[in-house]
Amino acid sequence: MRAQGWIRGVAIDSREVRPGDVYVAIRGQRADGHAFIGEAVSRGAVCVVGEEDASLVDVPPDVPYVRVTSARRAASALSNRVYGFPSRHLTVVGVTGTNGKTTSVHWLTHVLRFAGMRVGMLSSVFNETGLRTVPAKLTTLEAPKLHRALREMVDAGCTHAVIEVSSHGIVQHRTSDVDFDLAIFTNLTREHLDFHGSMENYAAAKARLFSGLSAEKPGAILNRDDPYADVMAENCVAPIVTYGVRSGDVRGRVVETDGWRTRVSIRLPNGEKLEGVLHHPGMYNLYNLLAVVAAAYVLGVSADDIAGVIPTLPTIPGRMHVIRPEHGPTVIVDYAHTPDALRQILSTARQWTSGRVWLVFGGRGERDRGKRPEMGAIAASMADHVLITTDSSYSEDPERIANEILAGAQRVHRARCDVVLDRAQAIERAVIEANDEDVILITGRGHESFQVVGGLRLEQTDADMVREALSRRPNTGVI
Repeated sequence: MRAQGWIRGVAIDSREVRPGDVYVAIRGQRADGHAFIGEAVSRGAVCVVGEEDASLVDVPPDVPYVRVTSARRAASALSNRVYGFPSRHLTVVGVTGTNGKTTSVHWLTHVLRFAGMRVGMLSSVFNETGLRTVPAKLTTLEAPKLHRALREMVDAGCTHAVIEVSSHGIVQHRTSDVDFDLAIFTNLTREHLDFHGSMENYAAAKARLFSGLSAEKPGAILNRDDPYADVMAENCVAPIVTYGVRSGDVRGRVVETDGWRTRVSIRLPNGEKLEGVLHHPGMYNLYNLLAVVAAAYVLGVSADDIAGVIPTLPTIPGRMHVIRPEHGPTVIVDYAHTPDALRQILSTARQWTSGRVWLVFGGRGERDRGKRPEMGAIAASMADHVLITTDSSYSEDPERIANEILAGAQRVHRARCDVVLDRAQAIERAVIEANDEDVILITGRGHESFQVVGGLRLEQTDADMVREALSRRPNTGVI
């Protein structure tokens, strides 16, 4: 790891300060970093940056204190400098949008590696730098950890980095000093309105990733079929390549669907055509594929390599994770936690099964409350049986969250919904009561290994709970 001068690194969490670090005090939703300056100094911080006046903070006289207008902006700029401007030494691809970011990041990384490139990846599931692979805690890392991860990629010999970019990460300046070469827009649907306030603000936040690209960069990859593509393009001066099913420079269509397999045909901007078998069902996965193909094309991957890699695209943990026992219902664990994602996966599941579609889901606490009844109505209108349960409720009352979802579900005349607040019990009930030909969808948490309910952290994945429930179902056979 390189550091500039006597500064070793940058930290915004006092508990993570190491000797030689700059500590940047940030005001958060739950705590004010200025209150932890003493702890940061005791751990070895050699300089403190904050927004408060020097007279109001407790900093020892031998430790410099620098006051700034925006601590988050300073944390980004400092991190970039301290870790040696790492993104300048990589071809950096940022992927943003409401749904499909994680799958697109993983698939593009897989395609580029297949083509012989050395690629680091930062996603909401895993962070892979070439030196280490660790589970992710945030969709987009905070600026100090982001630039440190990019530095590790450079030191490991990576030439490319593929990064999942959230709207929070953009607004909070986590990515402000990343030198992006290519940016991908997947789609925009309702999400995070508790943070952004409106869809217009949400779209404007995403668009900042594209307006930040310079004209000499490879450019932007936009979903032409999404109405917000124009917002992303409006202030983008870099070259734009579009993709879609109805329109786009990269155009895809379904040739044949056979169970879980979809044969697709794709036309590239230069007129070349390719076909491949995608082992991931659903129209939304075709869009994810087209985004990846467009990006790979711009980055110089040949049509033959693209066609050859399509059948090998991996399953992403917690994204369409299929658990199919020898006897019993097929169970799918997915991260779908927005109205559009829920609608998409329910529509896809309906096409797979001659039986019934079960849905087990809840609502995240301390998040956009307005989408809860909307998702309840979607669930009730598209699933045969709905079990409303608890997601990570944090400080909110799980029963109140469930009732807000139920209120939307009850607007649908045919609704068959029950509330089972214990998530493990809800999953077990669906698994025990479903028929062998049924499909059970368990959505909202995906790969996440824990729930936070009140002050309790419950360590268990949805997949673990499914396997436990299947083990109690008579005559299940091999799981």
